[in-house]
Amino acid sequence: MIKLFKLTLAIVAVTLLWCMPLQADDHENKESIGTGVLITPKEGHEDALIKAITDYHLWVANFEGHMRFNWYSILTGPDTGKYIAYSGGHSWADFDAEYDWQKEAGEVFERNVAPHIESMERWMSSEMTEMSHWPDSWDGYTMFTLEHWYVNNGQYGPFRKGLKRIVETLKAGGYTGYWGFSSNESGGYGNQITIISPKKGWSDMAEKDPSFYDIMSKELGGEDQFQEFMSNWASTFKTGRNYTLKYLPGASDYGDE
Repeated sequence: MIKLFKLTLAIVAVTLLWCMPLQADDHENKESIGTGVLITPKEGHEDALIKAITDYHLWVANFEGHMRFNWYSILTGPDTGKYIAYSGGHSWADFDAEYDWQKEAGEVFERNVAPHIESMERWMSSEMTEMSHWPDSWDGYTMFTLEHWYVNNGQYGPFRKGLKRIVETLKAGGYTGYWGFSSNESGGYGNQITIISPKKGWSDMAEKDPSFYDIMSKELGGEDQFQEFMSNWASTFKTGRNYTLKYLPGASDYGDE
């Protein structure tokens, strides 16, 4: 179970999501709804796609209310070479907004970006803010590990109770890693929870000091108590795929970075 936190989240559309309006305000939108797209580029179009989406972001930035996406390349797993684009911090009501520039934006996207895309798959998620622990500054964080968990039917209460204790213990114990949790709302699998952990590079994936094991064992009263707790908590869910992303600052730029 220690591996769960060492491996240890953003993040996908059959429609042209970038043509939708949306300008999130993290301070006002308390729901923390996010939308993501898994993008498969056409073979040999990778560079052209990144150039096209960069140009599109700089163009659409001129319109009030535009949606803002961060882009990531997938470095490991079956989807290596594909991209994830993610926009978070929204409320559900944001997705009902409409603007008069949408039609033109759709035409520009269709003409300049879509020809480089093989397929897109979209999902919606909600950040579990009370379970998340993000860094105060994002300077230097260029990579993210993600792992999907699936809570067993009827076990959501015990799952959250155990997770809450882990999160509070790690924070109090001075654990130097960071993480965020999100739950799937649409477009994924039932009972799906994703844990995201930001990293400053591959070396940042090494064991922390004090470690997850050290902090939890001390809090629970020893190794046997730790193993019992983790065994009981692990029975409430199953682990799924894990993979690593790399942030693409150029493709994520809207002219203000």
